[in-house]
Amino acid sequence: MIVTTKTGDQGTTEIQGGRISKADPLIEVLGDLDELSAECLVLASGFSGYRKSMKQIVTQLSAASAMLSGYGEADLESFIRMLEIEIESKVKAAGEFRFHYPFDNPESAALNRLRTISRRVERHWWKLQETRKTDPSLGVYLNRISDYFYALQIQSAAGSEI
Repeated sequence: MIVTTKTGDQGTTEIQGGRISKADPLIEVLGDLDELSAECLVLASGFSGYRKSMKQIVTQLSAASAMLSGYGEADLESFIRMLEIEIESKVKAAGEFRFHYPFDNPESAALNRLRTISRRVERHWWKLQETRKTDPSLGVYLNRISDYFYALQIQSAAGSEI
């Protein structure tokens, strides 16, 4: 297996359809999605109760990345429906909640980090839309995934310092 191809040494990378600048907004979004996936893995490795759900999210993020880079498709509508069902369930189970800073709850803090990273991915995706139109369902999905992480944070926050 070759790891060092040196094809990116001049500031370009390859996606389906050719080489583009590593500074292209599309590469920014793909990098953000990769970072979000990595943070999902960190959460799952530290808090075993999230392994199943984070595996689903990482699979969805991978499909979204493949779709954006021209290497596959993603059933974003079903991802969105699944997230909306999960969000409703988590919020209903948690009851009343007000925003908190999770100083004393590492689990809630990790979920807060996922929420903020997902918001950044969404902002960068909207910036990408100024130069390159992509599937509008991805914007909805990115908005829902940040809501999902917030709903998980609400559920986790019981007993945390407010």
